[in-house]
Order: sequence, then C-alpha cells, then structure tokens
Amino acid sequence: MNPATKLPSLLRLAAVGGAALLAALPLRAAAAVKVVTTTEGLAALAKDVGGKRADVESLSRGVQDPHFVDANPMLAVKLRNADLLVDVGLELEIGWLPPLVNQSRNADIQPGGKRRLTAASAVTVLDVPTGPVDRSRGDLHPAGNPHFLTDPRRALQVAAAIADRLAALDPGGAADYRQNLSALRSRLEPAMARWQAQLAPAKGRKIFTQHRTFTYFLDWSGIVSAGEIEPRPGVPAPPSYLAELVGRAQREGVKAIVVEDYYDTKSAEVVARHAGATLARIPGDVGAEPGTPTYEKYMDMLVSRVAGALR
Repeated sequence: MNPATKLPSLLRLAAVGGAALLAALPLRAAAAVKVVTTTEGLAALAKDVGGKRADVESLSRGVQDPHFVDANPMLAVKLRNADLLVDVGLELEIGWLPPLVNQSRNADIQPGGKRRLTAASAVTVLDVPTGPVDRSRGDLHPAGNPHFLTDPRRALQVAAAIADRLAALDPGGAADYRQNLSALRSRLEPAMARWQAQLAPAKGRKIFTQHRTFTYFLDWSGIVSAGEIEPRPGVPAPPSYLAELVGRAQREGVKAIVVEDYYDTKSAEVVARHAGATLARIPGDVGAEPGTPTYEKYMDMLVSRVAGALR
C-alpha cells in the first residue's frame, strides 16, 4: 500500500481507538462549588444539600467555641477561593471573621455580597435585647441569639436557604440541590418526631445552661430555662451568684445543668453538687465528639443526653 494512502487509515484507527478509550473512562465531573462555612453545623447542612456538586469546609471545628476562633491567615486563603461563604451572623463571628474576609480579597463574600449567605436571615430570631446594649450587660448579641441550629426546624430553614443560593450560583445543579434538600427533609422530619418523643417526659421541666445557647432548643422542645451559670453572658460567676443558683434550683426543682463541651465546668459542678442536679456535657456542634459527623447524629446525641439528665 502506498504510504500516502496508509496514513489516513492509521489516523482513522487512532481516532476510533481514542474514542473507545474515552468512552471507557468515567466522565470528568464539573468543578465542584467551593463552599466555606464558619461552623461545622453549617458545613454539615451544606454537605447534605450540596452533595457531589459541592466541596465544603468549615473555618472552625466542632470542639471550638464559635465566638472565639483564631483568625489564622491560612483561613483567609480558603476564603479567597470560596464560591460561597455561609456564616451564622448575629455577630457570632464578629471577633474573627471580618478581618479574614478583608484579607481574602474576595469582594463577592463581603457582607451583602452575591457569594455571601448569612444563615440568620433564614430564621426567626429570638432573644433580641430590649433597651440599650452595653458592656455592663455582658457579651450580648444586639441583633439576637445566634445559636439557632439546636432547633432542627430552623436547621431545615437554613438548609433550604443554602440550597437556594447554590442553585443561583450553579443553575445546572438546581435540580440536584432540590433533590438533596428533599432527602434531608425526609430524614429530619421523622427524626424530629423521634426526638420529641424522647424529650416528651421532660417537657415543662427546668434546666440551667452555661451560656444562653439553648434558647432555640428550649423553644422547640418545651423544656424551660431556669437561668444560666453565667450571671451575664460571658461573665464568670462569683461564689455569691453560684449560691443563689443553688437556692433557685432547690426552690424550682432544677435537676439538670447542660454545658457544651468547649466550656469549663467548674462552676456548673459546684451548683450541681450542692443542688443535687445532674451535669450533662453535650457536644457544642457537629463533629465535637466521636459519632457526630452529621447534623442528625449531632442532634441524636444532644437529645439523648438532655433527656437522660432529666429522667
């Protein structure tokens, strides 16, 4: 055969072979939407609704108090490449997030930016202070209580807001995000019924908490707050205040004290010992303890420990 006529035949064979090889390989997925959240709880919800189309990471860990996170410059690098930043809001991250956002040079994740979602905008906020807010009242959040993910109803509202924003940023994945949100709802709604059944015997009973982190959990569960171990938010308790709490516990029948595992428990232990109350250590967020890698598993543990302390 003439070499000149043989070359096109070889090229055709190579093209066919190459096409067959490509067909045998998995299709390359579209680039994942890079989602950065400020807490593990938000990251868990973003992973649930983002599915395979989202690459999600949190700036803080579940074992950390989200009020106080080290503003490490490496976190600004993560924000620089973020397609979406999801923060809690209500000034929970006020001490560390703003400088990181500024350092990131990512204009779209500034407050109000098209790639910034503040989760608090999706829920009805409780504990909004009345009157002037100043340092004499402790570390109050002027716009309201930011610890709303302890209420699974509000967690679903936040998940829906994340799904909507992802769909706006990635229209090709809108159907996937809606389907993932529906799957999350189909898991959480029966779980909520199960959790309510576990907590039903404790409804109306009173507890102390370390900080005012349980407002939304109490609103959902029907358990009642008798006060906090802190005399004012973020202010350590003097002995006289702890003695007052012991007396209140005895008068009002407070049998449990709930403390997130990132708080020191010394003051709570004093009150529990003298009041005859049970001290329940609870995970502060998703991932705070082994066995809590998802929002549902976190709530499983949270409900179990609160219900157990109030038996």
